[in-house]
Amino acid sequence: MIDIVSKQDCTGCMECGDVCPKSAIEFIEDEKGFWYPHIIAEKCIHCDICSKRCPSLNPDNNITENQPTVYAAWLKDDAMRVYSTSGGMFYAFASYIIEQGGAVAGSIYSDDWKSAHHVIARNMEELHKVVGSKYFQSNTSSIYKDVKKELANGRPFLFCGTPCQTAALRQFLGRDYDNLYCVDFICRSINSPLAFSSYISELEEKHRSKASNVHLKNKKNGWHSLASQVQFENGDEEINDKTRDWWVKGFIDSDLYTRESCFNCKYKTLPRLNADITIGDFWNIQYQRQEDEYKGISVVLVNSERGQKLFNLIKDRIKFQRRSIDEALSGNPALLKNPVKSQKEEQFYKLLKDKGFSYAVSTCIGQKHNYKEEIKRRLRKVRHVLHIIKDPRISFTKYIYYNYFSRNIVRESSNKIVPSKHVVMDLSRGARIYLRGTHDLQIGFNQMKGSKSETQIRMNGNAVWNCNDGGWVFYDTVLEVKENAVLDTGFFSMNGGSVIVTDKHITLGEDVMLGRNVIIYDSDFHQLIGKDGKAHNIPKPITIGNHVWITTNVLVLKGTTIGDGCLVAGDTVLSKSINEENSIIAANAVGKVVKDDVAWNRDGCPKQ
Repeated sequence: MIDIVSKQDCTGCMECGDVCPKSAIEFIEDEKGFWYPHIIAEKCIHCDICSKRCPSLNPDNNITENQPTVYAAWLKDDAMRVYSTSGGMFYAFASYIIEQGGAVAGSIYSDDWKSAHHVIARNMEELHKVVGSKYFQSNTSSIYKDVKKELANGRPFLFCGTPCQTAALRQFLGRDYDNLYCVDFICRSINSPLAFSSYISELEEKHRSKASNVHLKNKKNGWHSLASQVQFENGDEEINDKTRDWWVKGFIDSDLYTRESCFNCKYKTLPRLNADITIGDFWNIQYQRQEDEYKGISVVLVNSERGQKLFNLIKDRIKFQRRSIDEALSGNPALLKNPVKSQKEEQFYKLLKDKGFSYAVSTCIGQKHNYKEEIKRRLRKVRHVLHIIKDPRISFTKYIYYNYFSRNIVRESSNKIVPSKHVVMDLSRGARIYLRGTHDLQIGFNQMKGSKSETQIRMNGNAVWNCNDGGWVFYDTVLEVKENAVLDTGFFSMNGGSVIVTDKHITLGEDVMLGRNVIIYDSDFHQLIGKDGKAHNIPKPITIGNHVWITTNVLVLKGTTIGDGCLVAGDTVLSKSINEENSIIAANAVGKVVKDDVAWNRDGCPKQ
């Protein structure tokens, strides 16, 4: 029976639990947080199916001499490429499968961000939860049965997991399916879910808030940084690269919390026996642009004809180059080599129980906490607050409220709202301002001495302002987002007398400068009624590109698009798309009748 499998061989794939006809197998965690099968004696009928189908007890010895076709590849979609953990190739394959009406099996975080489990994604929203590395073991209970049911409908299906999980799926199915594509990844080893849960819990205690998002291998500081990003419900963020993050240091540097079977892995072979495609990071790749190395590059090993077919189907959404297996191996020794067991492993788990995660890691790797650097970091925060207190223009009360207490402000990075004393903010209960990027959002400054000119910001019910990189909203300006409307801004500045009112959707790109008395409206706000009794003036989105200067006394009306790099001259009225880039736009307004047979009223414009 399955409980004869040793810890040196059991990968924790959970396939035996799915294959048992009597559900007579449960999984019990050991003191290190790894689960192992246990027979429920009163349910077992001694059919021995569990051991006959166990991939560890029945390894596939059908090794061929064929070598995989190797590519360096990355997504053309920059946003998804940066969000992904290497070059975004898993997303390329998986999104294609879903677009064909198929489904994808992969790992997602639990609701508390402290564990992971395999699910089936059937749409793009569900797929986004699967994207990204989880550097600890995923619970695969029932996933093999669920995959088999999906395969029966004949639609394309993609399974993604560790090499041992992919082997487990093949053993469970017992035969090939033409509509099944298997993708595994270059797996260094499987880490303890207990250790990861302790890591997140310690950060929650430090920030006095529950985790709201975890992104391992975050690329905020580039692909090579191997940064771990954890965000919290109170708006705090912890982001540390491989030189400072205790989770990465305990894993990459020392294998302190590696599963026992990983030291004797049976799946580090070339070619892969169970995966059509193997993906990973193309570490040490040569002759690449600095931009590409910053955003991430995937290594793709195509192991079968079916894998090559899938690769060919997604070529239009990626950039790729043929490479050699030797190049892939030079930066990825984990393709063939097992990790080496740490002599400090037992000490780690003992310290983890008594002292906590970071203390256990730092002690075992011989690198204590850099308390001096921590003190310096805290002092920098204190200096920032002291600067706020000392600046007579800034409202310290508003600064504290909007950055630390207001539910309307969602800080997704370390930047802040910095309000002057003459800022008026009217934020409805359901409205949200999402602060992202690196620049603070400074509101109400650049006043003349002695002036009390207000800066007014109003957010109506369920309005959203995605403030993606801060900005300067100067004195005597008005910014309003109507109910259910959306305002998207990169870094921008807005000078005195200017007004932005959003009734549907206004987008300002990065580095937009609005001079004095610039008015931007995406709606007429009141209905024009034709003879047919219908409103003829629905709101239309406005899109202003990157690095656009709108000078003075300019009126930008609904439906306008302005291309990147443009300058809009004074006394100009814009009401249409101007897609030319790096141009000067000028047009004096001349009053004339452009439409007749209309009436007007004070009702709001209808939305579609």
